Amino acid sequence: MKSEKDLTVGEVFRSVGNEHGYDDVQARFYPFKEFKSTWCRNGQRAELRISDYLRWADDAILEDFARCLFARISNRGRREVYTDRLRTWLQSQEFIVRNRPLYLERSRNLTLSPTGRVLDLRNIRANLKDKGLIEDSSDAFLSWTVCGNVHRVGYCSVIMRVIAVSSMLDTGSMPDYVAEYVLYHEILHLESGLGSLFSGHGREFRMREKMHPKWREADEWLKKVASMRAPVP
Repeated sequence: MKSEKDLTVGEVFRSVGNEHGYDDVQARFYPFKEFKSTWCRNGQRAELRISDYLRWADDAILEDFARCLFARISNRGRREVYTDRLRTWLQSQEFIVRNRPLYLERSRNLTLSPTGRVLDLRNIRANLKDKGLIEDSSDAFLSWTVCGNVHRVGYCSVIMRVIAVSSMLDTGSMPDYVAEYVLYHEILHLESGLGSLFSGHGREFRMREKMHPKWREADEWLKKVASMRAPVP
């Protein structure tokens, strides 16, 4: 049996979809790991799977998101333009408290700890702050990965404010500034906020990235790591 919220998301998206010319709209929450939604359309029919991180949103937020999504569908894949109200809610403490535990539960490749075999991501973050390279990011959740990724050595969820650094970099045989540079890169994404979801690694981002005093040396090390097939001893 569908819950009241499941029925609400269907009603909200059906109403907004009708405004965009869709006669038959089916929408339901889906447990994606990341904050995302997908759709399938056929003529005047649209079927959507909506991130269940929106389950806690009120009707006004759901309506804003529906309008963003249908605008994207109508514009053939152009990125959403979030309303101010939706942006505020996605960046609120309420959103984090409600959804980050579930996000972490779904993140199977995280140790869920900033403490590694050799390095502690909290200490690295403190060093970056002492150097004046970053602002306060103490609300971000830091974790090493379980698997030693060699290509994707760092990633973050801007919305959930979670940063992961590859355990491949947690070794005494590699300079500490390599992991520091990777963490710095990901914190820059957090500091860019939701704009980072759309701008990616733009010119301003690259300029800030190169403010790290060891960016060139770290980049060379990361190229070596990417060529490795076995973990660093």
